[in-house]
Amino acid sequence: MLTWDDYLQAIIAVFVITDPLGRPIFFAMLTKGMTREARRKAAFKVIATVAAILVFAALAGKVVLDAMGIHLGAFGFVGGLIVAMMGFEMMAMGDPSRVQGGHDSREAPKAEDQLMVPFAMPFIAGPGAITVVITLAAKTETAESTIMALTAVGCAVFTMMFTFTFLADAISKISSQAISVATKFGGLLIATIGAQLALSGLKSFFEL
Repeated sequence: MLTWDDYLQAIIAVFVITDPLGRPIFFAMLTKGMTREARRKAAFKVIATVAAILVFAALAGKVVLDAMGIHLGAFGFVGGLIVAMMGFEMMAMGDPSRVQGGHDSREAPKAEDQLMVPFAMPFIAGPGAITVVITLAAKTETAESTIMALTAVGCAVFTMMFTFTFLADAISKISSQAISVATKFGGLLIATIGAQLALSGLKSFFEL
């Protein structure tokens, strides 16, 4: 049975990997010159796209794994290792990991027509975020882990609704040094959570 700590770790993992406090910086750049109403419509489209991708990953990830004959524990172990390595990269470089786009993910897409691709996908809902969500949803054999993954996605999406519509301009004024420090701290959290996911996967695989 999952605990409140499991839910908290899941929320933190999805929050850090989707970066709802950092991505609005680039959203503000992409929508510069738009009216307030147009910016809010653009924000809704981006957030809806991200939510759809991650919700699908949470709901269908386990089904796909089962169809391919992949043990949930094995996927949790490998997924946890990937997440942990992402965290180590974030701590070492002060930038998102390569699976999140590396240094390039700190460079804003240049055209407004890129709000959906590559901004929403894979800039926000990229391979890293999808891996985290599927790994969380596959943590147990029951639907409880899927609910946990959906809860974590919901918290991140709700935060984006606020930051993309109300805080985009203010966040754009944060210094790059402050963002780097926050990224390194986030990397520590991601690496720790990844290690725990990997260990949980081993426990599930060997039925310990």
